[in-house]
Order: sequence, then C-alpha cells, then structure tokens
Amino acid sequence: MAQGNKDKDLRTVVEAGKRKPGSGPKDGQKGKAKGPRTDYLQIEPETPGYKLVQVIFERAVSEGVASTDLAEHLGIAPSTLSHLKTGRRLASSLGRDVIERFAEWLNYPVLAVMILAEQVRLADFYSPRNDLDRAIDRALQFMADDPEWGGMMPKDIEGASTHMKLWSVWMYERATKTRLITGGIDYLDLLKSMDEFRGEYPSKE
Repeated sequence: MAQGNKDKDLRTVVEAGKRKPGSGPKDGQKGKAKGPRTDYLQIEPETPGYKLVQVIFERAVSEGVASTDLAEHLGIAPSTLSHLKTGRRLASSLGRDVIERFAEWLNYPVLAVMILAEQVRLADFYSPRNDLDRAIDRALQFMADDPEWGGMMPKDIEGASTHMKLWSVWMYERATKTRLITGGIDYLDLLKSMDEFRGEYPSKE
C-alpha cells in the first residue's frame, strides 16, 4: 500500500512538471522574440513620446484599470487613450491640461511627464551657443577617468544617443556635485526661483 502511494505521488509530481498544451508556439511555429514594444501598444519605440504612453499603459495594466475607466478618472475622452495606443495621436503633441492629469495620476512631476512625452529634451536645459557634442565627449572622458565612478560607466555609452549621453552626464553631475558642461542650468533651482518670484509678484491669470 505504501509503495502504491509513493508511485501515485511520483506520477503527480511528473504530471505537474509537464508543459501544458497551448503554452508557447505550436509545432512548426517559431516563437516571436519580444522587443521593447509591449503587447498592449500598437506603436513602435521610435514614436515620439513613446515612453510616456508605455508608462501609462504599463501602470494601467499592472493595476487592472481598463482604458475606459482610466479615461473617466482622468476626465479625458476614451479616444485620447485609444489614439495614443495606436499612434493616431502623439504624446509629444498633448496639451498641457492632459499632461497635468497624467502627472497627477502617475504621481510624477509635470516636467518629468513632459520629458517622457518628448515635449522637453535634456538639451533644452543648455545654451544653444554650446558645442554640446564636444562638451559631452569631454565630460564622458572625465567620467571615465574618475577612479570611483569610471568603472560603472556602461561600456557601450560611446554608441548611445546624444540624449542618453547627456542624461548620464547630468546624473553624474548631480551625484558628484560637479559641473562638467557649462551653459546649463539646474531646472529644479530655476523652478524654485520662479515660485519665489511668483510668490512676490502673483500672475494676473
């Protein structure tokens, strides 16, 4: 009897470990490698403002929020979300009111949402008079020579986009309290000074 129970337990374990029918590609089919585009978006990563759309729908999916419910919660037309998902409308062209509603729902600073929507680029924080490409190259070389931080630099940073390089330099500057690229401003300090200015001189709007 004991042996019979052991055999039964063994069969149970073996059956549990078998791959169930319907999972994965069928015989003769090739599995499709997943890229950065998610299953619930119909736009490519090259689409302007892709990152904001990705963040919005990833949050909605993870929280089990349907697009219609999200649209109602945000006070926007359901077609706005649908068009963002399909590319008929670009996040980079969203109005300020919609950006602010997304920022509130995501609990992100409005400026962060604008950056994700590619309405603001990191290069916009630097003077146009800068030779930005050469300044970035010099900054990256300085970072690579840093005995404490240089070893943590990605090996393929040289082949990255200007935006990614500038982001890396910007993060290094904030972490080490150094300024590698002149002509730039700290937008947090700028926003603080603007708030102080408007506190003293309220807008008439």
